[in-house]
Amino acid sequence: MELKDLLLEESRRIKEQIVCWRREIHRHPEVGLALPHTAEIVERVLTQLGLEPKRTGGEGVTGITAVIQGGCPGPVILLRADMDALPMEEENHLPFRSEIPGVAHMCGHDTHTAMLLGAAALLTRFRQELRGNVKLMFQPGEEGYNGAGRMIEHGLLEEPRVDAAIAMHCLTGSRWKTGTVLCAVEGPAKASADAFRIDVRGRGTHGATPEQGVDVVDTLSQLVQGLYRIRSRELSAFTPAVLSVCQIHAGTVDNILPESGYITGTFRTFDETVQKLCRQRIEEIAGHTAAARGAEASVTFQGGLHPTLNDPALCPQVFSYVRELVGEENTDVIGPVTGAEDFSEISRRVPSVYLDISFGSGAEGYPEGVHSPRCLFNEEALPVGAACYAWCALRWLQDRGGQE
Repeated sequence: MELKDLLLEESRRIKEQIVCWRREIHRHPEVGLALPHTAEIVERVLTQLGLEPKRTGGEGVTGITAVIQGGCPGPVILLRADMDALPMEEENHLPFRSEIPGVAHMCGHDTHTAMLLGAAALLTRFRQELRGNVKLMFQPGEEGYNGAGRMIEHGLLEEPRVDAAIAMHCLTGSRWKTGTVLCAVEGPAKASADAFRIDVRGRGTHGATPEQGVDVVDTLSQLVQGLYRIRSRELSAFTPAVLSVCQIHAGTVDNILPESGYITGTFRTFDETVQKLCRQRIEEIAGHTAAARGAEASVTFQGGLHPTLNDPALCPQVFSYVRELVGEENTDVIGPVTGAEDFSEISRRVPSVYLDISFGSGAEGYPEGVHSPRCLFNEEALPVGAACYAWCALRWLQDRGGQE
């Protein structure tokens, strides 16, 4: 039996254990950078596998790393899973549904963590086949906290120095059957992400006498139109980008023009030059639009995640390993998506690949996408994802390690 078949067989054999890890994490979701319960589970499993988990990320950050040393020296490949949940209520009635009010794993990070623990079990089983080392990364705070950046600041990519990296994300409610592995092979995998808020201050007055005040509502309305012109009139039709105003707040009664108000929104792109241009133009449009009406505006930005880019040399190589393992019929090439990822912090620094794996299609009875309170995940994908993590690391080390 070929090595890939042995690995797949072993992954299926430990499926129930991977499912148990996933369900234990699912029952006790945690949000943000500090995930004490989830970290305890991960550290316990890694220790049982004979590994030495280490905390990283600084105070209040429960990032975990562990190194699987191969049978001979060589390069280092990083495998990443995020562990945090979302601040939302689960509406499913599963026997292992979230036990924490207002917190739930509706983005599927519990499946990511369980798959990487499964990969750790496989790689320790086949460690003599590794021509180098595998560094495991269990990350908190992916959902808006830039946990990856915090871990990088505290030495994630050093000791041992990381030469390449792979991440994987679950997908539900799609057209792809369970276990299909997807990849954006043309370069961009995920968009950048910036959030903005524009506060406007005018002069409040009675709605019957607008000439006696400075109209904040009018200014905010004109701001929205001006911001939308960035996409339609300042960027080429061939430039992928989106800008959305998502909140408008002003006033409390129906006959008083308010003293102040604000709008918030987000913009996404796959080009860092466009990302910088959007920031610049938002500030300029806010200032000029407010000044033209006698108001004042101030802009604040949050996020600032860069695009997640698949390395042009590494990506087709890794995707060929996936096809070796699961067969070409169980893979597909996709385009970039406008969701964002702090894995971008890693892909900016080392050659990286971002994969997606289907945890159920609409036709299979999984109609809800991630972030839905009713999202469900087909656990049959768990051993496939664990095997993909492990096989891609093993094969890359075989190819790269054999060249050094």
